[in-house]
Amino acid sequence: MRRIPALALLGSLALGGCAGALQTMTNEYPQTVNTARGSLQNAAAAGPVLLEVRDNPFSADVARTLAEAASATSIGMKVRFTLDRAQAANPGVRLVVQFSPAPGTSSAAVCDASRPVSKVDVAGRMTALVAFCDRAQPILSMAASGARPESGDAPVIRNLAEQAMLRMFVSSGDSRESPSDFWPDL
Repeated sequence: MRRIPALALLGSLALGGCAGALQTMTNEYPQTVNTARGSLQNAAAAGPVLLEVRDNPFSADVARTLAEAASATSIGMKVRFTLDRAQAANPGVRLVVQFSPAPGTSSAAVCDASRPVSKVDVAGRMTALVAFCDRAQPILSMAASGARPESGDAPVIRNLAEQAMLRMFVSSGDSRESPSDFWPDL
């Protein structure tokens, strides 16, 4: 496993400051992309899949933007995300977007709504931990960081949803990484 020093990561993040640029890392713990894909395929076959947004730093439109972009991303299967728990075919199987998680936040904490998640805002940055959950258990997660946009419908928000779908549900080999490789020391 290749480790990226925090200073090198921060430098690459600063250079990648385009409007839609996003640094992502998939955490294949405890499952793999193939397992997550199969779980999503089963959930989507039954109907809409729930998408939850936690600690939204923007206006209410961010959740809708994320659901629309995730639903529109081509991953080789049809998936429609809903923000309404009552419309979800199986609300226990869901995609959760946790904004501003503190470094070291686990996907298990994000999946288990009863566990508090510590937040840390980084000036000028947007961070998110996207977890695909089966009830309180994580299936797969992705950490993301990018320049903080002005609004919840900015290109980087759409990119967050697209990257979550592509990184978590389209198999491209085994690329296990550690969360400590991604989150810079604050």
